[in-house]
Amino acid sequence: MHPDFLSGIRFTDLTWAGAGPFGTKVFSDFGAEILKIESMSRPDPVRRGGPFKDGVAGTNRSGYFASRNTGKRSISLDLKNPEGREIALRLIAQSDVVSNNFGPGAMERLGLTYDEVRAVKPDIIYLSMPMYGEDGPLSTLLGVGMTIAAVTGLMWMTGYGGGEKPLGPGTHYPDHAANPYHAAFAVLAALRYRRHTGHGMKIDLSQVESTANFVGASILEASTHDREPEHTGNRSRRDAPHNVFRCAGEDAWCAIAVETDAEWLALAATINRQDLATRTELRSAAGRLAAMEELEAAVTAWTRARGAVEAAGILQNAGVPAARVSSARDLVEEDPQLAARGYWQTLDHPEMGPSLFTSPPFNIDGERVELRRPPLFGEHTQQVLTGLLGMSDAEIAALAERKILA
Repeated sequence: MHPDFLSGIRFTDLTWAGAGPFGTKVFSDFGAEILKIESMSRPDPVRRGGPFKDGVAGTNRSGYFASRNTGKRSISLDLKNPEGREIALRLIAQSDVVSNNFGPGAMERLGLTYDEVRAVKPDIIYLSMPMYGEDGPLSTLLGVGMTIAAVTGLMWMTGYGGGEKPLGPGTHYPDHAANPYHAAFAVLAALRYRRHTGHGMKIDLSQVESTANFVGASILEASTHDREPEHTGNRSRRDAPHNVFRCAGEDAWCAIAVETDAEWLALAATINRQDLATRTELRSAAGRLAAMEELEAAVTAWTRARGAVEAAGILQNAGVPAARVSSARDLVEEDPQLAARGYWQTLDHPEMGPSLFTSPPFNIDGERVELRRPPLFGEHTQQVLTGLLGMSDAEIAALAERKILA
């Protein structure tokens, strides 16, 4: 299905990189019109950062860009040129939302502050997504996903014990989870409010505050117990065995998470260690935690003799929470559940050819939301300037000649 739930909503979208474009993609996938403003004088970094289809670099070949910009329309426009700015304001005047995730001062330098935008569109919804928010002692600092993960404690919490350095979550996690969705929720609420009152508003979303929302329990523990939560890696401070265990094969692992006494007895029986099942001190979580290394050695001896899929399947059938530790390739090529639910979509792209995309993670009335392909750079410039702003071909050609549409 191609949902038109948000048809009639238009964004002038100045966001780039990860968090901002992912937030506006939520709207484009549901039928809103997202006018993505881009310029080759300072291109979206993910267009140049890859990974590139077939390993061939190109402005229109980045898988990262493609995944975060499905269904959008791309307009090439130099906002640093006064004429480019005026065109942007004309687009904003016919939009419902203007969005950006630039660093501090960028919108001021472009002459596109909330007050300047509101002058041409009084009921505009203005989304700003700086790292720290627009006020406070650190508001002038720049940041990206990794630095946001660092300052919010996320990187510290994902580290291992034993004095090892903190480890990041393996991706710019704030760009993919909290920040884009918090932004989308805020804009949806603002749109609803405007529908009832006729008033627009400015949304100042601090990406640090958004990510800190995901830290949750660790912050609560630090505030209530006056201590830093200890690093446990894949272990648990409440239950055991709870870890990832080496399996047969190259870099193959199985995650096992015993959380009840019944699950422990089922695990002991499955790995043929009735001697452990009969030990009274292991009948409680506290006792199993005290014997953690012994239990992990017993589990590892069993998993090492089996492949990860086999081990996980045997344990699941016995009622023990377990799963293969999958790679990205495993998910794409071998995961039967994702395949059965039609999670992967293949879209034909003018430069990349048939390319794989992830679906929105839900079905609606039993149907998948069908994605529309991401735009080529500047693909819709002429279409939008003629159709929306009524410009003539001659006017557009003159703007292109002066490098305003670049």
